[in-house]
Amino acid sequence: MSSQFRYDGRVQATSGFAIPGVSIAVLTQPSNVTSQPGSPLASIFSAATSNAATITAASWLAGIISFTFNAVPADVVAGSFIGVTGINPVGYNGIFQVVTVIGNIVTVTTSFTLVAIANPGTYVSGGTVATSALPNPFFTDTLGNFRFYAAAGIFTVQIYDTQGRLPSQLVLLDQNVVAGGGSGSVTSVALTMPAEFTVTGSPIVGAGTLAVTKAVQAANLVFAGPTSGGSVVPAFRGLVAADLPAGTGTVTSVAYTLAVPAALFNAAGIAGSPITTNGTIAVTLTLANQTANTVFAGAASGGAAPPTFRALVPADMPTGLQFVSTTLSSAQILALLGTPITLVPAPGVGFVIMPVMITIEFFGGGVAYTDAGGAVSFSIGSATNPLANNNIFLVTVSPNKRFQTFPWPGATDTAANPPTDENAVLTISKATNNFAAGTGTAKIIVHYLVLPTT
Repeated sequence: MSSQFRYDGRVQATSGFAIPGVSIAVLTQPSNVTSQPGSPLASIFSAATSNAATITAASWLAGIISFTFNAVPADVVAGSFIGVTGINPVGYNGIFQVVTVIGNIVTVTTSFTLVAIANPGTYVSGGTVATSALPNPFFTDTLGNFRFYAAAGIFTVQIYDTQGRLPSQLVLLDQNVVAGGGSGSVTSVALTMPAEFTVTGSPIVGAGTLAVTKAVQAANLVFAGPTSGGSVVPAFRGLVAADLPAGTGTVTSVAYTLAVPAALFNAAGIAGSPITTNGTIAVTLTLANQTANTVFAGAASGGAAPPTFRALVPADMPTGLQFVSTTLSSAQILALLGTPITLVPAPGVGFVIMPVMITIEFFGGGVAYTDAGGAVSFSIGSATNPLANNNIFLVTVSPNKRFQTFPWPGATDTAANPPTDENAVLTISKATNNFAAGTGTAKIIVHYLVLPTT
């Protein structure tokens, strides 16, 4: 049942002639009719049912708005009204009269106000539609008639004319919009249901509610047809063998075994096996202990073999020339003395980083750096290679840039077993005195090998 109900009226002169084009304002109560239209204005419709739709786009051109609907309801036709809400920007919201419907594109205007729509701006998002809307106020038709639909309630109907055809406005207070009804002589309504349902509230002799619920059933019963023979009305009964699909067996025992690789797992513990009626099989697996610094890997050489835990060998490591690119911010360049920056991560125990070529790409910032001395240095453990000078970092401000490429000249570490540069990172730092003031950035590109120390 619709939640909107109809109100009809007619405006005519004392001589009996209809007055078309008179303004009708529908107000909720309490209402104020000192202005035309009064307030507060009610939401009204031109039909009993209002459909809903979603708007996905909107545009404006020469006082006309075009809405793109996700789907156009059947009652959105030329001449009908729609109520639009929820669009950003808000200028697209309001009650509009439909001009054309082409596919999912609906063009609208505000002909009932005789004022062109101002440009609301560029559509951003949102938009929901209530169809069969009606502007408030609206006008009487050519025969002086008017009608509207509204939610059931008490309203004030304000009638006024801007053309002087009425001596004064008419105010109809306490206009009752009620739901439609009927008449008859039925004095009792009852409801019966099959035995698997329970009915309450029956019979109804005045007003009430009929309620249907499922009836309780004994345990282990199913709703099914007959156990054999022809078709009959289904009922609740116990299962029989014929109800089960073909191939259903009578297994009386299920056992479980599990073999696991000893190098990876400890012997599995199995509990609850076999199951002869009902129960749970529980399997417990634990990882076997492994020697330090071993990895789960295939064979160290030769053909393919099952993986085991073993130590890394040089053949496991990446081969060939590698490179890495690291960008230093101005904050990092200004803090190189106390905060070295890692360029290449540690390669692992038994391996050392061997730089081949280093490129410094410096990009001037808003302020040039100044230097109080102390070499910019590249270090692997105790093996350190300082730049001959720091001029690469002292270029003038943006957009100047400078590049410096040099092969790794070599460096000697401190004797130890293992040597200090084994499994050590390659860093860039400053020996003394941080740079000052500058805002430039730098990219450090390192081409390098990873070599075994054995």
